[in-house]
Amino acid sequence: MDAMLLAVKPQSASALMPQLKPFVAGDPLLISVMAGVSMKTLEEGLGIRKLVRVMPNTPALVGEGMSVFYASEAVTREGRDWVVRLLSSCGLCLEVDDENAVDAATAVSGSGPAYLFYLAEQMIEAAKNLGFRADQAEVLVKQTLKGASLLLQNDESAAELRRRVTSPGGTTEAALKRFGEGKVENHLRDGLECAYQRARQLSGSI
Repeated sequence: MDAMLLAVKPQSASALMPQLKPFVAGDPLLISVMAGVSMKTLEEGLGIRKLVRVMPNTPALVGEGMSVFYASEAVTREGRDWVVRLLSSCGLCLEVDDENAVDAATAVSGSGPAYLFYLAEQMIEAAKNLGFRADQAEVLVKQTLKGASLLLQNDESAAELRRRVTSPGGTTEAALKRFGEGKVENHLRDGLECAYQRARQLSGSI
């Protein structure tokens, strides 16, 4: 498969494409992981039709990535299958039939690891405030999130897993009630919406 991977910051796209154009004269399969850079921008800037936009994420570094991709009509079934094999080598992949879904994936899975890391940061600080040493707090939180993530791989929904841990009148319920009072769920949804809109802004500005 004659393919090329374009993996640079989206802000570099405009300056890069004129330099890259001579190297894609044979119309290879171009795979772009640039957030917010649309198929139209790539096609106009490089003059090629066989395009694949991918939104990967950093857990690919440990073979547990989540990649979402959209392929142009010019990409053959053979080409799509090759992309699936490539992306599956470092985790799971999902093909979507709407390019906008790649921007939505940027907000959910592309940026998603940072949300979990942020939660871990806050839990570690809270554990330290409760009297644990920094090293103890790290172990408590990292192992808790690891174990909970593995449970999420089962057939049960996240909501059901949460309910099973939440005893009426218990400690978990007290914490979740406080989260609800602070409208944490609304802030999470608003944050993902902001990430999505930023991806759309990048698409329109490049």
